[in-house]
Amino acid sequence: MLEVTAVLLCGGKGERMKPFTDALPKTLVPVNGRPLLYHLMKYLSNSNVRRFVICVGHKAEAIEEFIALHREPDWDVTCVNSGDVSMTDRVLDARKLFDGPALVCYGDTLANVDLKALQEKHVSSGALVTVTVYPLRSPFGVVNFDEGGRILLFEEKPLLPYWINIGFMMCGAKAFGFMRRGSDMPEFLSALGEAESLFAYQHTGKHLTVNTEKDRAQAEAQIVEFYTASDAQIV
Repeated sequence: MLEVTAVLLCGGKGERMKPFTDALPKTLVPVNGRPLLYHLMKYLSNSNVRRFVICVGHKAEAIEEFIALHREPDWDVTCVNSGDVSMTDRVLDARKLFDGPALVCYGDTLANVDLKALQEKHVSSGALVTVTVYPLRSPFGVVNFDEGGRILLFEEKPLLPYWINIGFMMCGAKAFGFMRRGSDMPEFLSALGEAESLFAYQHTGKHLTVNTEKDRAQAEAQIVEFYTASDAQIV
């Protein structure tokens, strides 16, 4: 990995994670005894990311206290509290803390993205931003049948011909010139797309986004096998 700052978006309220988020910010919700945020930071640090800017808002003091007590000795971590604002405003508030490339991640998403391959794709494409995308799987089983109604196939939760944005966005320094205060992340990415400066990195490994208690329970069941053997120490 080249020198890169990880910008972690951790300011949301996590309304769908109640009752956990009555007392905790979403990114401190525990998965297998460790907060989501710790799992994410430990995975990134295993790819030699050492500088972290954490964009906080809701229950910011809890995240700041956690970092003060649990940061690794070689982590350079700064929290930026923007209050209740959009993701793009949070990133712009954090922008003064780094001047090189940044890896922007959602604080509620874990994925064993190959960061070296992501960075190589980003550099070779000449993109201003490279977004990590993941194949979309139907939450339902589907039924295929012929014109007469004869059922030909039941297929349980198939992959769909679409990809979703899971964050892990590699951003060049000039990318942030496309960000506008008061806008949102889709507007930022759309502007880059119109400028033909937005590319995709396809990730087909592990991925978990924890939005609900059902997601959290699923993550609890999967986290031990989530990362590769070389990363086993993070769980």
